Amino acid sequence: MIEKQQFIVIGLGVFGATIARELTRLGHEVLGIDSDEQRVDRLAEEITHAVIADVTDQNSLIELNAGSYDVAVVAIGRNVEATMLATLQLRELGLKKVWAKALTNQHHRILERLGATRIIAPEYEMGVRISQELNYPMVHDYLSLDDDYFVVDFHTTEDLVDKTIGELIDGAPVEALVVKRMKEAHPHPDHTWKIRSGDRLVLGGRIDDLRELVNRL
Repeated sequence: MIEKQQFIVIGLGVFGATIARELTRLGHEVLGIDSDEQRVDRLAEEITHAVIADVTDQNSLIELNAGSYDVAVVAIGRNVEATMLATLQLRELGLKKVWAKALTNQHHRILERLGATRIIAPEYEMGVRISQELNYPMVHDYLSLDDDYFVVDFHTTEDLVDKTIGELIDGAPVEALVVKRMKEAHPHPDHTWKIRSGDRLVLGGRIDDLRELVNRL
């Protein structure tokens, strides 16, 4: 069971509000902060706490006991200075985990120096994901586990129906992790598993090997 945590989400635009709602839905305690009264009012009934505050003022964060939380997400929109000040002040208050949204490469570098433990570039990351899906239409989703190892979830095409996992992989250094069939997941299918129409396959391996395999399909 995942341990319940306490999160601060600073900036309640579309990005921050989505994070705050989802964390609340997952059972965590969430404090949402924004300087915009309307944004705070919209979320007041949906998350644990929602308050109006100026996060560039360290006294506001102290009054909210921000240093006692497990993780902070700085999801401020276009105010680069506010993002940097909030990140710096949260770290100074003792938060060990501060995720911050970066708008540019320079902003990314500054946030790193200010102590952000994870930097998010949602527009860039979504752009990369969409371009991958456009380039490989059968790819449903993918996850990078490190710089070179990926897990890829893709739809099987009709010309793969009745082939086995072994015939699909055809000696490539790629591992079949899961077959999703209807609403059931079948982990670690062996090479004799026969593919049916509508199956989704989850494969793991080095990115170059996965690309070579997908290009052959």
